[in-house]
Amino acid sequence: MNVFHSITMARASLPRLTLAQRVVDKMVRNALIYDTETGEALVGFAVKTAGRAEPDLYVIETIAPDESAVRQTAYFEQGDDPQSQIFYWWFDNWNQYRERRRVSYGSAMGAKWDVPLVHLGDWHKHPSTLIEPSWGDTDTAHNHISDPDTATPQLLAILATVWDKQRSDAFDESSTDAEIGQPKPIKVPIDAHTVVRLDCWYMSRQIRRFARLSPVVVPDKSLPGLPIISWHLSQPERVRYEVEVMSAEGYAVSMEQSDVDKQPPLKYCVMLAKGKKVWIAVTEPNYPATRPTLRSAPSTAIKTVPEEADFFQSMLTISQPIPDNAYPDWTWTSDRTILDLIHAVEAKLPEGSAVL
Repeated sequence: MNVFHSITMARASLPRLTLAQRVVDKMVRNALIYDTETGEALVGFAVKTAGRAEPDLYVIETIAPDESAVRQTAYFEQGDDPQSQIFYWWFDNWNQYRERRRVSYGSAMGAKWDVPLVHLGDWHKHPSTLIEPSWGDTDTAHNHISDPDTATPQLLAILATVWDKQRSDAFDESSTDAEIGQPKPIKVPIDAHTVVRLDCWYMSRQIRRFARLSPVVVPDKSLPGLPIISWHLSQPERVRYEVEVMSAEGYAVSMEQSDVDKQPPLKYCVMLAKGKKVWIAVTEPNYPATRPTLRSAPSTAIKTVPEEADFFQSMLTISQPIPDNAYPDWTWTSDRTILDLIHAVEAKLPEGSAVL
């Protein structure tokens, strides 16, 4: 057997890995912040290419864990539900963008990105200069790719280590001939004494052991982007406060994301019901920086919604937008609340009416 030929063919079958510059920046920044292990989820695309056994991987964003993350000197465990919620916010928005872009592709390059958004894996910091996956990393990867329910039968693991520059240089000089020509890590110099190293590893159902990848880092604008994380996910304390003030005034409150205006990104809608009116506040992802828009319907409309129908969507359809002249004259600021806006609009509405 020609051993060199076999190794070369194995390398050729590995994925081509592309990282957005913002992803590298986040990994480096967080590796320097925490003395313990840390990490984030990696989000992007696995694009199948004709003639290649493994998909090309594109990492366009990361998702940080919440306060439930476990960070120890030699152990890291990602957070729980908040990461999943952020991923599905992006997933739903990305599908909306895909649907609207299909009519204007006009080229194979445009259609290239008509693929689902996926969780590609994770990056995490390793202690000292441990640049290879641990036994725990390997077990996690095996469990992931063996899970019959997963829609992503591959896993990318990026390891971040912080090095003294002299030690890093000495390590490179000690490389053997067998290591020359192998995939290389990303090295980001921080100052005259410190280097952050990123080693990229990959496993799939076809490649059942970790293999090193050689990444390419590209400007952010050369890859698709995702919308900002909606306020209901990035500011949970604001959500709690808004609900508290609404409930204190006797409103029944429900919340749901919606494609209410048929324009991406999706909007987060807050429905308030009390007395003769149902209010729906449509918020942008950057709320409270941007003032919500309001819709309204008489509470009697609730009884017209069939039991089998989607209640929230049905009420959105029944409701009517509040006209511009019903909004208050004062300037919206992030200190104001949805309830403040409703109070101001109610003061302008004719007595007993749902809308002007």
